[in-house]
Amino acid sequence: MTAKYLEIVYKLELEIRQMRLDGRTKLPSEAELCSLYSSSRQTVRAALDKLEAKGLIVKRKGSGSYLAGSIQGISNTVVFITEDEDEYTNPAFITHLEQLLRNNKYDLVCRSTDGLISKENKILTDLLSDHPAAVIIEPISNIVPDPNIRLIGQLYSEGIPIIYFRTSYPEPSGAPLIGEDNKQGASILVRHLMECGHRDIAGIFRCDDSRGLERYQGYYEALSDLNLRFDENSVCMFTASDRRRLLHGDDELLQRFIGDNLGNCTAVICQNDEIAYRLIRLLESRGISVPGTVVVVSFDDSYYASQGQSGITSLGHSNRNMSSIAADTVIAAIRNKKSASVNVEWRLKIRGSG
Repeated sequence: MTAKYLEIVYKLELEIRQMRLDGRTKLPSEAELCSLYSSSRQTVRAALDKLEAKGLIVKRKGSGSYLAGSIQGISNTVVFITEDEDEYTNPAFITHLEQLLRNNKYDLVCRSTDGLISKENKILTDLLSDHPAAVIIEPISNIVPDPNIRLIGQLYSEGIPIIYFRTSYPEPSGAPLIGEDNKQGASILVRHLMECGHRDIAGIFRCDDSRGLERYQGYYEALSDLNLRFDENSVCMFTASDRRRLLHGDDELLQRFIGDNLGNCTAVICQNDEIAYRLIRLLESRGISVPGTVVVVSFDDSYYASQGQSGITSLGHSNRNMSSIAADTVIAAIRNKKSASVNVEWRLKIRGSG
């Protein structure tokens, strides 16, 4: 029986993949499978037990076997894996996405990695057993190799839709990305600063994430296109570890930027509002006025950007637009419809920092 039931498992795994593409949810009955594979009921049941243990099907007494995630009450949960669900850019996005998914009978669960590969591994391993309806993943760092990509590949191969948010890992190649044109965004900020009369523009960008590198590339390409001076000594690059230290009160990163990179620049483009907010506070504590002496602009248009008396000029998105696109992409993927990657449109909010 051993060889025969494993042969049936293999054939049914292939059939399950086709069923997902066709939108079919219920497997043939045990009697039909016995006839189809010329096997005993005991052999067919052993094969179905194996498929259920792998999380590919759900057996319902008196009803039959169904693809996991295809029947009421099974796998109606969408999981959002993010570095920090409480991060300043996430709460409004999550709230609206949760509402939109609930309208379509899906629940949203957020899981935070805290930027740690070990936590990401634990979350993904749990999901292989939980078999959610879909998984939205915000990568920790898509520049540094991540051993957890194989787990994401396993989820994807079992028919669980993967949707990347803001950046993507290299695999699976067919997973859609809800992202942004970061090079274009940096160009918008450079042009804004040039129109305000600034020619020497510094930058602070993250170097272990493609968003930061794309923003850095857009920054120096825009300077070149506009015949503005590019000086690599005016750029400070940081990592996720530097950011974590900054969040815990260690401002060595920004101290280093002011001492080594700012120089005679009259404007700064920051990776995000969080960096910009902390930089402005540090500059002002040193008697350097913003925007009087130095103009500071950034990305995200978050609540950080609206803090203080004048606020921060920042490039961002509509959270409602971002979450609407995310919800549409998730639901289409669950329903086995092809989902294309989307770049969400930037919008510039001008405030008192420049």
